[in-house]
Amino acid sequence: MKHLNAEVIQRILAPDVVGGLPVDIPDFAGFSIDSRTIRRHEIFFAMPGEKTDGHDYVAQAFAKGAAAAVVNRSQLRRFAAGTFGPIYAVDDTREALLTLAAYIRQRMDARFAAVTGSNGKTTTKEMFYAIVRIRHAAFRSPGNLNNLFGLPISLSIMPDDAAYAIFELGISVPGEMTRLASVIKPELALITNIGPTHLETLISIDNVVKAKFELVDNLPAGATLILNADDPLLMAEAKKRGLTFIGYGIDSDCRFRARQVGISQELGVAFTVDNQRITIPVFGRVNVYNALAAIAASSVWGCQPDEWTAGLADFRPIDMRLEFERYEGLYLLIDCYNANPASVTTSLQSLRDVDVPGKKIVILGDMLELGESSADFHYRIGEEAARSGVDTLLCLGPESRHIVEGAIAAGMDARGVFHFDEQQELLNKLLALIARGDLILCKGSRGMELEKIIIGLKGAAFKRN
Repeated sequence: MKHLNAEVIQRILAPDVVGGLPVDIPDFAGFSIDSRTIRRHEIFFAMPGEKTDGHDYVAQAFAKGAAAAVVNRSQLRRFAAGTFGPIYAVDDTREALLTLAAYIRQRMDARFAAVTGSNGKTTTKEMFYAIVRIRHAAFRSPGNLNNLFGLPISLSIMPDDAAYAIFELGISVPGEMTRLASVIKPELALITNIGPTHLETLISIDNVVKAKFELVDNLPAGATLILNADDPLLMAEAKKRGLTFIGYGIDSDCRFRARQVGISQELGVAFTVDNQRITIPVFGRVNVYNALAAIAASSVWGCQPDEWTAGLADFRPIDMRLEFERYEGLYLLIDCYNANPASVTTSLQSLRDVDVPGKKIVILGDMLELGESSADFHYRIGEEAARSGVDTLLCLGPESRHIVEGAIAAGMDARGVFHFDEQQELLNKLLALIARGDLILCKGSRGMELEKIIIGLKGAAFKRN
């Protein structure tokens, strides 16, 4: 990190300092909150958590080459002088991390974009980057490092020569987006959609809308806003606020509207926008929206139609996000990274557009963090599964019992609907059902670990008709 060294940390954070002498390096290499993955010459921030406390891993961080550690003053008594390398004690390591991130951002000349939304953030960010990097020296926040911890870490590893930067912003509580936006200060903001996510902490859809639009509230003067024109909640809020924005969509009359949407031969998607034919090796109508968002955003930064085409043609799905794979005569749709009512509905609806020789088998796990409305949301997903032409529905987890109820109530044959409490039971049933030509969609929240079903499927010997 350019110009971030021991002297700067002393001036910005005013910490108490104990331990060994600072490492003899001109600048620190970055930030880390994980002693398992910390790199040499990075600063380790000890973060207290519900299950683990980073203060327990300071020694491990130094053993792996940390240049320094930032700890809470309340924990300083645990670290004897001279035992470790330099330790900076502050009132709150979380606030210290954000303060240093803001310092770094203020010294960057790059143009910044922020991508948020209930679904599709990471894929949209990656598609956006795939286009922009053709024309510009660009950087995007890696993986899903999108929260109050991930954003500073991403900033700390951004190359000095990056002229354009794309950051994903994710939130789970009110006020979090304001903090992120105040650090990143984007000149371009993109909101993909609004749906029922993190309702355990945000409580209501209205609060989800308010939380996402904290990004808009904190945009600098002259910033560009891009919105999904087909999303009713986004459009209602934009109209209420009288916002000026660039729209994208399929059904709405907007600046970047997809036409002639179809499925390519390899179950990818194809569409036309601004008279440019786009083909992407990804599955599902949802990825048309992600691509349109990327096209709209990249056009603000000067990217041209031929660059849209080239960038998206080279894009590859991110692991476990509606990832399509052919395996031993089966069609696998692996969408196990996360799940909420909107994303599960979209995945199910995508099945309507696909013809396969065999059955359409759907594996659904519990959708987590839905609060008091969880049972109702799961029930509605069952109804959607029945409408989507699913042949066999396999459900896992206590909340998924409501999916079964909804599917049967909506007319799905009860002989094709199953519920399981254990993964192995579900896998055994799946292995007994499948045959060549079948399509299998696997969708559930991260905590359900449904990717293990796919691993078990591939590791098992099963009879194929």
